[in-house]
Amino acid sequence: MTRAMLAAALVGLAACGEPTIPERRPAYPFDWFGLVFRWPVERLPVRYFADPRGAMPRLLGGAIAQWEQQFLYGEFEGVLVPDSVTADVVVLWRDTVPPDVPSDPGTPVDACNGVTTFAIDSVDTIAGPLTVTLWPSPGFTDGQVAACLERVSVHELGHSLGLLQHSLVSTDVMAAPPLVGAPSAGDRVTAEVLYHTRPSIGPPPRP
Repeated sequence: MTRAMLAAALVGLAACGEPTIPERRPAYPFDWFGLVFRWPVERLPVRYFADPRGAMPRLLGGAIAQWEQQFLYGEFEGVLVPDSVTADVVVLWRDTVPPDVPSDPGTPVDACNGVTTFAIDSVDTIAGPLTVTLWPSPGFTDGQVAACLERVSVHELGHSLGLLQHSLVSTDVMAAPPLVGAPSAGDRVTAEVLYHTRPSIGPPPRP
């Protein structure tokens, strides 16, 4: 190789650069009093049942897609199932079903609520399916409630993945209440680290 060829090769190498090493520290904690939960690969896809009333199937389908897109190697996959008996996660309305209307594009307001619940048995295994419940708050327009539910459905689905703690950063969808409708870079890094961390809580048994 001539000196000119070597110089050209070095210039090309410098222009290309080295690949960026992914961040391997979570942006916020994901454990629950020191316990770690995530879905093992042999349990994928995680089976979600959506209350068939109102916007719930659409909200849940969108939330599943949002989280699937955060993983580079398919570490998480979710699917909607028609029967709650066969579900790993059951997502329901509490009391009333809000109207399925276009969401208000204005400033986010805390116009709805959500909670994810599960029980852990004596051998650190989740007993039965996880349950997610969503409901509207009074005093807001239907559009504001619809926009809030889009954010909160993604937030609560994050809990069902194993992101059990809240972020203190308002631009993360795992902040409480969530002000954004999609996972941030911080959410993505935290989920990736979680799904490469050994869990200490086992998934619920399948029926």
